[in-house]
Amino acid sequence: MSQNHNHISLSPVALVNSPEAWEIIDVRKPAARLASGSAIPGSVWRHPFDAVNWADEFRGGRVVVYCVHGHEVSQAVRGFLADMGIEAMIVEGGFEAWRAADLPVAPVESADV
Repeated sequence: MSQNHNHISLSPVALVNSPEAWEIIDVRKPAARLASGSAIPGSVWRHPFDAVNWADEFRGGRVVVYCVHGHEVSQAVRGFLADMGIEAMIVEGGFEAWRAADLPVAPVESADV
């Protein structure tokens, strides 16, 4: 786990090996999600610009969000969720770091966005 630039992140390998249960939320923009054709297994997709409408479903849980590279999109969503009192982290390096670590991926269907 690392902390810098006011965000808290979890490396892809640390997430896989974590004994804690995390709800994994894919917050990539629809076009980026579809273009990749894959996602972290078990993750749910939520539109990053609509967090105000979906954040409540994760209250009381622990969430980790990811975008393509772990920069602006996931950091903004994580900050919003934290402001709402939800324990939230980001996947360090985003989905690209997940793939670079050669971790499993699940297919994404167009109906999933």
